Order: sequence, then structure tokens, then C-alpha cells
Amino acid sequence: MRYLFFIILLSLSFTQVFSTYDYVGSRATAMSGTTTTGSDIESGMFHNPAQLSNMKGKKIISGYSNLYNLDFLTYSHFGVSYDNYSINFEKMSTDINGNNLSSESVIGIAKGMNIYSDRQSLIEAGFRFNMYNYDFGKSAGTEGDGSNGIDLGSGTALGADLGFQGVLNDKYYVGYYLQNIYSYIEDSNLGSSLPQTFSLGLSYRPYQDLLTSLDINQLSGHKNSEIRFGIEYKLMESFTIRTGLQSNPNRFSGGFEFSGIDKLDIAYSFLTHHVLSTTHQFSITVNF
Repeated sequence: MRYLFFIILLSLSFTQVFSTYDYVGSRATAMSGTTTTGSDIESGMFHNPAQLSNMKGKKIISGYSNLYNLDFLTYSHFGVSYDNYSINFEKMSTDINGNNLSSESVIGIAKGMNIYSDRQSLIEAGFRFNMYNYDFGKSAGTEGDGSNGIDLGSGTALGADLGFQGVLNDKYYVGYYLQNIYSYIEDSNLGSSLPQTFSLGLSYRPYQDLLTSLDINQLSGHKNSEIRFGIEYKLMESFTIRTGLQSNPNRFSGGFEFSGIDKLDIAYSFLTHHVLSTTHQFSITVNF
């Protein structure tokens, strides 16, 4: 059982930043990763950078979760935006009894811009440069928890993301997001290139307080696409609810957000898994 446990543990470790994790932030998690289109600062900061184009002011976003409700598998994110610029940081690590078995982190710098605008339509674009670091940590060793394991080294990689979005009458959104369109890997132990993801998104806002979104995600080299659907509804000025569905694998998500609490927005979300336990995520946004 111990060997089976660590096989599962290591397989989870490789579903992290280098494998294009798509659920960064409580909003993304609650809406099953439908982040390609819309006008949300969190989605622009950590996902499609085109959504940064018309952002104003300064914001700080921070969040934390134990993936699949596993104490040893933690994920945290932090981001700062100023108008249409943002800097983000993400880290995922696997720790057993205080010993780090592996960790990944990424630092990204992004900018959004308007390409064209008139009274009814808008075309936006954005880009992000990322620096990834992977620490292989230590082997499990004879104790099974890494306490007497050997150092397995580390690796560094660079990547670039590109995103576009078209908006009509503030109701209809269509977007395209390419993750790791370019990559450079310093250490061959990480492979020849970072995995690329191509996302096509559509959103419809029938009225101001309701947004429906559909994403089709394709991981390069994989035959099947993921189809994701999310809904966001503002019940009142300070309270928003969200839910979502995803195929391949089938998953369900939901969450809520309290806003306007002394410039603080507090959000919670969950995302199920077809085999493992549900992931719960919490995040805080500070508005300046």
C-alpha cells in the first residue's frame, strides 16, 4: 500500500503548473475553468490576459487550497494588478512530515491592450511571459517520507501566453487563449517543450447580473477536448454565486463571493473529481 500511495502522490505532483493547471482562483474553480472570456480581473491575471485590457485601479488577489482535499498537496496563488498590467505567482508543493518531495512555481508578467474599439464593439489582446521552476525535491527513501532520500535536482523553463477577445454590446464575448505558445527549457529532464493548451471561449450576458460561459480546451497531443460550462449570477450588489460543469473528466463545481467588505472580496469554491476527493479553494481580493 505504501508503494501504491507514493505512485499516486507522484502522479498528482505532475498535474501542476507545467501541466497547465486551469483552476487558479476561486472564480475559475467555481465555474469549472471557464476563464477564456469575460471581463474579470482574476481571469485576466491568471488566465486569458486579454481581459486585463480595460481594467482600472490596483488590486491584490491571494488564494490557497489543498488539492483533492489532501493535506500534503498544497496550491497557493498571489497576484497584483495595476490598470492593464499584472504580476502573478503560483506555487504547488508535495510535503510529507515536513519533507518536500516536489514543488513547482511560476512567476508571470502580463499586459492587456485594446486593438480596436467603437461604441458597440471591442477587440482586445494580451500577452504573458512566465518563468517556471521545478524542484524535484528528494526521493522517498527507505522511510517513505523523504527524510533520508536523495536530492533529485531542479529545472527552469520559460513560456509565453497569448490571448484575444472580441466584445459586442457588452453582451457577447468570443475569445481565444494559447498557453505556452512559446517555451524554452533549460533542463532536458523537464522534456523538450512545455505542454501547450488552446482554448476557445464564448460568453453571453443576457442582462447585467448574469453571465454564461462556454469553453473548449484542447491540450496539444491529446485526442479529446474538454468542454466546460459556467454560470455567474449576482444575487445582490455584494453577493455572487457561481457554478459549472466539465467533461473529460466529468466534474461539477460551485462557489460564492462576498464583495465590498471594506474593500475586500472574499470567495469560496469547490471542484469535484471523478476519482479523488473534492478540492476546496479560498481567495481574498483587496481593491484600492
